[in-house]
Amino acid sequence: HALALWARLASNRAGQQAMALSALSANGWRKEPESLCSRISETEATAHRLQEELSTILRGLAALKEQVRDADDLAGDTETEKIRQEVDDVLRRQGTVLEEMVKSAESFPRRWAQFELNISQRKSLLLSIKARRARDQAER
Repeated sequence: HALALWARLASNRAGQQAMALSALSANGWRKEPESLCSRISETEATAHRLQEELSTILRGLAALKEQVRDADDLAGDTETEKIRQEVDDVLRRQGTVLEEMVKSAESFPRRWAQFELNISQRKSLLLSIKARRARDQAER
């Protein structure tokens, strides 16, 4: 059951990679969104997909914990030790990958903070003025 769960998660990732490839234009470049708000919406959707995947992983780990209790109770048995070793190897690799994901996710706020520091009030003011002028011209 545990290995089937991990296989299902891997197939989900393959499907997501295929979807990401379909977001490429005919010349191979990624299609750009029409606005920054669109980019933010895309990023939010991706974050929600990640959240769903993490929920699936947590549910799978809870189920796996229940399933391996018997294997832990029978520790020392040759057949049981093979199963325990196999599950332990998979969990160790997955734990390493999850740790890397945590580090990557933790870096997001720092990146946004750096971005905010690089945008001066003057640039924000100029953008507001230009946007207001464009709206005024569109209304005429």
